[in-house]
Amino acid sequence: MGIKKIAKLANVSIGTVDRVLHKRTGVSKETEEKVLKIIKEIGYTKNTTASRLKLASVKKIKFAVLIPGTKRKWSYWKLPKKGIAKAVEELKELGVKVDYYEFLDSSSFKTKGEQIFLKDYDAIVTVAFFQKESNLLLSKANQKKIPVVFIDTELELENPAHFIRQNSHKAGMVAGRLLHGLVGNEGHYFVVNMLNDKGILANSKQREGGFREFFKSTNENVKIKTINYSLNDEFNVTEEMKTWFGKGDLKGIFVTNSKSHYLPPILKQHGVNNTFIVGFDVSKENLKYLKNDQISTSSPNIRGMQP
Repeated sequence: MGIKKIAKLANVSIGTVDRVLHKRTGVSKETEEKVLKIIKEIGYTKNTTASRLKLASVKKIKFAVLIPGTKRKWSYWKLPKKGIAKAVEELKELGVKVDYYEFLDSSSFKTKGEQIFLKDYDAIVTVAFFQKESNLLLSKANQKKIPVVFIDTELELENPAHFIRQNSHKAGMVAGRLLHGLVGNEGHYFVVNMLNDKGILANSKQREGGFREFFKSTNENVKIKTINYSLNDEFNVTEEMKTWFGKGDLKGIFVTNSKSHYLPPILKQHGVNNTFIVGFDVSKENLKYLKNDQISTSSPNIRGMQP
């Protein structure tokens, strides 16, 4: 039952009912009580979708999406961006509009965030890669009453925040269990982390923590080495790593990010075999090694993990 029926039952205009529903002035107390009584009796609830469809013709809902650059080393972010674009397409009739802002480091994250606040956005979607800068963005958004949703990575921030992400610690434990099943107790294990200008990514730390906790829970004294490399540098095998990899035992490599595809060609180049790789995300580059028949004793294996 719509507001036309309510207006007829209350013997008032549709405008009066609308003012009562939206708690606007200009209605006598007696009329307001009569309208509210009818609303309660008939169990009326507002059709939010219909209202939004009507409103979409005059007012857009504008989201700012602040994510890592998709054209350079962070190709993984093409997938979340594709998901956002699909959602916007589904919601376009409701007047939803998105503007994309891309950052490469903490400085550009801060700069792009400042640009966002110069415009009139209804909400922000971003990534909590940098604690200080994320705190500043969230604090300013709270002051302006702009909702913020963080995706992919969760950090402990100064104010309550909304996150959509995997449980990175548990994901690391799953990776440990998968590699343990392939390599066993006698092999060597390696954790490969990617660094940005603030150090190791938060979710990489959490994943490595879960990985190590799994092996701790097995009470097996396995050897785990950590390899860190900068996002801005190419991954290269050092002399020390050549010594680690040169042993003939089975090896398990846990890549805590979406860069698993870096490893197979490099390890093959250096003659490293008996190696299993577990990583994250079905990016185009990773799928290449998942789909190609490269699972043999003479070339590295890559096993994919979906977040």
